[in-house]
Amino acid sequence: MTGSRRGFDHERREADWLSVREARQRILSSAEPLAPECVPLNEAIGRAIAAPVLARATLPPWDNSAMDGYAVRAADVVGASLDSPVVLPVSGVVRAGGDAGRTLEPGSAIRIMTGAPVPAGADSVVRVEHTDREVDEGQVVITSDGDAGRNVRAAGQDMTEGALLFEPGHSITAGTIGVLAAAGRADIDVYAAPRVALLVTGDELRRTDRYDDVVRGLGVPESNGTMLAAMLREIGVHPIDLGIARDDPADLAACIAEGANADALVTTGGASMGEADLVKRALDTAGFELDFWRVRMRPGSPISFGWLDRGGRRQPVFGLPGNPSSAFVTFEVFVRPYLLRRAGHRNVYRRIVTCTAEERIPTPADLTYFQRVAVTRAEGGLVARLTGPQLSGLVRGLALADGLAIVPPDRKAIEIGEDVSVMLLDTGPAALERDPT
Repeated sequence: MTGSRRGFDHERREADWLSVREARQRILSSAEPLAPECVPLNEAIGRAIAAPVLARATLPPWDNSAMDGYAVRAADVVGASLDSPVVLPVSGVVRAGGDAGRTLEPGSAIRIMTGAPVPAGADSVVRVEHTDREVDEGQVVITSDGDAGRNVRAAGQDMTEGALLFEPGHSITAGTIGVLAAAGRADIDVYAAPRVALLVTGDELRRTDRYDDVVRGLGVPESNGTMLAAMLREIGVHPIDLGIARDDPADLAACIAEGANADALVTTGGASMGEADLVKRALDTAGFELDFWRVRMRPGSPISFGWLDRGGRRQPVFGLPGNPSSAFVTFEVFVRPYLLRRAGHRNVYRRIVTCTAEERIPTPADLTYFQRVAVTRAEGGLVARLTGPQLSGLVRGLALADGLAIVPPDRKAIEIGEDVSVMLLDTGPAALERDPT
């Protein structure tokens, strides 16, 4: 089944069983960046640049010294050695950040600091270690010609006025901030950060203020909402907590309506076909337009994606499974790339590395598996080991995971010593433009 379906009878809904790639392509095909806004530079970390950034100046503005030492002409120091040193008069000093416009006369030297403008006529900087450090003030003894023609950094080596520094879609890192500051930018045009409404469902769930119920066996810890909110914040997205909706159609409807102004709605729980799974009923009542339900993956196969009409504006809705590891994996694989694209980032996928399996990784079903693994460095390269049992209801393995081992559906297991692709769970905007699956 393909395409969107409005007002679909949830009791007779047929699973689409899309591949991971097709499901992600369908989701990302609708991900247009939000409108740009201008923010102060110190608030731009993690955002995506929305307009081309050009250099306002040439940096460095002049040829400058790479060393503390003496500016000289190479011809005047060739042949210098410990046994046959060259002695030159010192005609002045040039300090970093100033004294531009000096001229070096033939047969002389000028003392110079790292980063200082190289005087006209000089083509070399003899580092101070190759001199007597001007024991007799006003003259320097040069004991090596190894620096002849060296240690001069050309003007414009970093950037030239008018040059393109960043294109739209570039993810702003701390390094980017440094470049923008050097380019004289006090603020920067970035794409707006999405706002995502989070709706957790289930009468059995208890947050920390009611954890005594969990201790007494009267409830289940609610970890998905807190976890997903943290995952949103990691990529600069604003979470909107809609709370825990009771297994009651009216309460579900009220919570869904409360999230109407968000750029996306993410629900957890109620993703399967059980009689108590009322989320789909509540969404259908609100006019939900289903794109797909179920993906050939584990954990997380019951994920759904579709749209709600919010007064002429289509709001994307992700229905994530309620088991914590399923919610985590489906967020990583589908929701995260979508939101990064909405936030204007060009590169939206996690880094993929090849590891050697340190233990057997079984994957018995004809599905794409995303197994939680710890990654360590061994003599032969990176190795991956399961963080423990891979049941989707377990949470501790998520904290121990450095990545998700991706096992394609045509493999029944990864044997010890075989290569396996691992999607690293490093934080911040991802680094790959291509789809790694």
